[in-house]
Amino acid sequence: MSAARTEEPQTYLFSGYARLPQDVSHQAVRGRVGVILEVDEQGLILAASSTLMTDLARDYLARLLRGRSVLSGRAETEALVRHRYRGHSQGALIFALRRVFEMVDQSPLCRPEQGDIPVAPESGRGPEPEPHSADCSNSETA
Repeated sequence: MSAARTEEPQTYLFSGYARLPQDVSHQAVRGRVGVILEVDEQGLILAASSTLMTDLARDYLARLLRGRSVLSGRAETEALVRHRYRGHSQGALIFALRRVFEMVDQSPLCRPEQGDIPVAPESGRGPEPEPHSADCSNSETA
């Protein structure tokens, strides 16, 4: 019996990572912090996760980011994290968030020509990348 195929999500998953500063307790364990966002087709953050060590810090960051847009208001999102998240990982989180924005800029959200789901060619090597023409016009990362 084969497993039933679930419906394909109509969302995107983006991640960005940054090196942690030396004075952060879990720097020796992980070395990096990651920010992972699930985003809908309008660019709104539906869910956020991170590789922060404590549940409270992970939950807090998720609450700060949920409902915000990755397409507009980037400077405001960054300022909100800078103002509200006062932990030692703040700078690394902001840098990781900027990496997420870079990934968004390369995605179908900003490059509609990438909207079709690629089909692997019969060679088995995967789809050939297509040339890109325009950057996301909503980029406003400082």
